[in-house]
Amino acid sequence: QGTRDHPPAQAALRDRLLSAVVSCFKRHGAAAIDTPVLELRETLVGKYGEGSKLIYELQDQGGELLALRYDL
Repeated sequence: QGTRDHPPAQAALRDRLLSAVVSCFKRHGAAAIDTPVLELRETLVGKYGEGSKLIYELQDQGGELLALRYDL
């Protein structure tokens, strides 16, 4: 369970691809944003509503309720 690691060759390829996409977006006037992938559950519920199926809920090892943003 959990997330996977990427070996150096795959990480380098990913970086090159991402760089190409970012530079293309910038050429066309896009602006970058950086948003968290994980949020406190209560924060997302406040944005999307209690019954929302747009968030994936999980609990960290300390028992805190977290959620993944649906759009990321």
